[in-house]
Amino acid sequence: MHYPRFLLVLSVLFSMAGLAFASGPVTGEIQAFIVSVDEDGKEVILQADEAEPGNVMEFRIVFTNNGDDDVRGVQVVDPIPQNTRFVPDSPQSDVPADFEVSIDGGESFELEPVVRIETQADGSQKEVVIPPEQYTHVRWLAQQELTSNGGQHQFTYRVTVD
Repeated sequence: MHYPRFLLVLSVLFSMAGLAFASGPVTGEIQAFIVSVDEDGKEVILQADEAEPGNVMEFRIVFTNNGDDDVRGVQVVDPIPQNTRFVPDSPQSDVPADFEVSIDGGESFELEPVVRIETQADGSQKEVVIPPEQYTHVRWLAQQELTSNGGQHQFTYRVTVD
């Protein structure tokens, strides 16, 4: 079953909402790709027009600084699209950056693994790792300036379509 094209576009546009601060000389763009493996075992990444359950999608978030001044403290926040699951170990960036996730709709962020203490029926406490399927948002805190006059940073992560 194919997801209608407009649903994929809405998901990408919804993700773009996390880039709302990208105004003025700094612009942001999100690109969506489908990741597959060819018969030789090599990864193939193609622009996404449609997505089906089971597809792995890669989101690339690119910021460009067209201004005359370097930008410090770049933070990239992106909601994980509905009907998808975050793929562990997939986040990358082309600059040093701290990567964090949210399990509460983007209210708070923390490093992976996300751990909680749960009280058991017998009153004891147990440390529980929250699975990546429960992540709602991703965030990078860039440790390097976004240089002026065309400097770019790229951040990527992957999801599996439910």
